[in-house]
Amino acid sequence: TGAGSGLGRLFALEFARRRALLVLWDINTQSNEETAGMVRYIYREMAEAAAAAPRVAGDGEKDALPHCNLQVYTYTCDVGKRENVYLTAERVRKEVGEVSVLVNNAGVVSGHHLLECPDELIERTMMVNCHAHFWVT
Repeated sequence: TGAGSGLGRLFALEFARRRALLVLWDINTQSNEETAGMVRYIYREMAEAAAAAPRVAGDGEKDALPHCNLQVYTYTCDVGKRENVYLTAERVRKEVGEVSVLVNNAGVVSGHHLLECPDELIERTMMVNCHAHFWVT
């Protein structure tokens, strides 16, 4: 979650380099798709490098990790809304399958001191930074 920017994007790119099939969630569709584009670029580079490199039997990591069928899926999801999380999770189960590693990284930072923070922003922060961890898990 939170794959559209910051640490979420960095996690996605690192998992891509490790040849993971990725499911990216973010509330911002455009930034999530930008991350997916970066992931696809990494996948293409790895596929081109694999095609150019001679394969040697017993080559360790190259034999253990596939170079093809790497995919990235994107979903727009507001993890601060329980029903949105449940619906998106069900779509992922149907379209991709079970998730084996979850990096629940989405977060809200208010930028205000607590006593200066509007009630709505406090509630939003708690929904995304606290409650969403339970719903997503």
